[in-house]
Amino acid sequence: MRHDPPKARKPDTGLVKPYRPKPNDFRETFIALGWECIEEHYQTNWRVIRRWIDMEGREDLIAARRAHVEAIWAERRLKRKRYVLGRTVTAVKIGHEEI
Repeated sequence: MRHDPPKARKPDTGLVKPYRPKPNDFRETFIALGWECIEEHYQTNWRVIRRWIDMEGREDLIAARRAHVEAIWAERRLKRKRYVLGRTVTAVKIGHEEI
């Protein structure tokens, strides 16, 4: 008597889960939020986020994020130079005179 090995069960349609599609606003959201907040924003794991970044173009996306962060920091530097202890360092005009 010969025993054949059990045949592997073919997956039903409900067992195969397709990849989650990349959202249309992923690029803008990633540039604004960065890696730290994007997982929570889309409520997904890091593997899906990494796949979406690769689909979008990793180098271009990282360069755009870097430019965005540098612009934010440049704006903050200007504000820091202008204020000391909550007061404006630049001249304030009252009427026509400078103080």
